[in-house]
Amino acid sequence: MKQQAIQTKQNASRRWPAIHGQSTYNFVPAPPELTVLRTHISTLEERIEHQAAMIESLAEKANHDSLTGLYNRRGMEDALAKAIENFNRYGHEGALMMFDLNGFKQVNDVYGHAAGDALLRHVADILRQNSRGTDSLCRLGGDEFMVFLVGAGLSQALIMARRLRMALEHQPVNYDGNSLNANISVGIATLEEAPSLPELIELADSRMYRLKQALKSLRA
Repeated sequence: MKQQAIQTKQNASRRWPAIHGQSTYNFVPAPPELTVLRTHISTLEERIEHQAAMIESLAEKANHDSLTGLYNRRGMEDALAKAIENFNRYGHEGALMMFDLNGFKQVNDVYGHAAGDALLRHVADILRQNSRGTDSLCRLGGDEFMVFLVGAGLSQALIMARRLRMALEHQPVNYDGNSLNANISVGIATLEEAPSLPELIELADSRMYRLKQALKSLRA
């Protein structure tokens, strides 16, 4: 019995060696295979995060205009589709403004396309300064822009159009020593008038075109 107690004590001392008067458990290192597996999992997680960031970046680029940073047509149509759904489901108002720059071709012809690009970026900046965070801003292409005003009716859209027109006329952009102004023709359509995407865009576009024709007649 005494011999068994001594043997048990010796076994315990091998498993729990005393360090500074305290017992500690012998550390058993992880097998090399487990270390390799952990490294592999960590690498896979990093790759997945990187790919997710790339996909998000590509999706952002796919919906935005590279010159101005505003929505492109695809991004704007997605935003309008959501607004129309909210109108049909909850009755939330909204108004679409469509405009282009009068005499933009002349800017390109006289000062060059780089000057035209500078003017387009300037228009985008003025749009951001005069809109709310809830509004959707878009460059359709060329010198055509769209703005969707969330929760706005016709009267609010008219106020916004007037404010935007005055800001563009009184804040020219300087390009290579030349002062370039943007004068716009605006067409407005509300969701109440045109509660579908094709109708909304067509109505705003037709009103913009009629205004441009009227302005040309006045200048003639």
